Amino acid sequence: MKKQFFLLCIFCMLIFSIAKSQTNKRYVYYFDADFSSVEKSKAVILGEGSYENGAFRLNCYSINRDKLLLTAFCTDSSLSKFNGLYTSFHPNGNKEEEGNYKNGSKEGLWQKWDSLQRKVDSTVYLNDQPLLSTKFSYYKNGILNYYSTKDSLLDTYISVSYTKEGVKSSEVFFQGQKGIIQRLTDNGIVIDSVFTREEKEATFPGGEKAWRGYLERNLDPSVPVNRRAPPGTYNVLIQFIVEKDGSIIDVVALTSYGYGMEEEAIRIIKKGPKWIPAAQYGRNVKAYRRQPLTFVVGRQ
Repeated sequence: MKKQFFLLCIFCMLIFSIAKSQTNKRYVYYFDADFSSVEKSKAVILGEGSYENGAFRLNCYSINRDKLLLTAFCTDSSLSKFNGLYTSFHPNGNKEEEGNYKNGSKEGLWQKWDSLQRKVDSTVYLNDQPLLSTKFSYYKNGILNYYSTKDSLLDTYISVSYTKEGVKSSEVFFQGQKGIIQRLTDNGIVIDSVFTREEKEATFPGGEKAWRGYLERNLDPSVPVNRRAPPGTYNVLIQFIVEKDGSIIDVVALTSYGYGMEEEAIRIIKKGPKWIPAAQYGRNVKAYRRQPLTFVVGRQ
């Protein structure tokens, strides 16, 4: 009897030792910008994990560990499924997104904020499916531009827009695909019926693949080389508007590397063909687009 009791104690101590070892163990992960696993030399994100009270907690940082990017709970150290509270952060440290996972699926209330901590999304999920979702957009002055609410159970959609002064300018209500738009003008309320709530982004003829092909064929990569730019990789960013008729207007550079790079990028975007315009509620609308273009200057 004493021998059996002794063996039982040894077994319990062994189990406790293994559990304690697992709890104290630290796991390290290396990810690229898309959170795909990569070797250390190619990583831009550092992940650190450990078990806490039976749950596996993961913290992800920028590679030099100066910024916390997200904290989440997973089913185990394989990181195959999120399970529990998930919180991500903007580069300035403000909260970006927060909600709960249940065995890999979003569950309950999920919320998103912009970098200024203004709420931009609030969605209730059941088994990873959105049931009720409200989105918010703001002007640069901080005034609410619009909010929209989609109820998947009732199949309704409501959107209310405001001017930069905070005055309501329009209201949209859909039941299924049939809807009513109310526009508030100086002469009163203008009511119009619409028969689709489909929204489409502006697209280049032939799609994204054709757009990339156009840029690759027409961009002159030798421009910064000929102007003696220092060696390096330059990610130029261009913003433009696709008009209701598909024409390109207001092409401006959001970067200023110089050496002719911004001018070259603007040139090829301006000379391109008309786009297929964006559409909202079955009608063409203006759309903003930002296009990155990369120039590489090697060492001579």
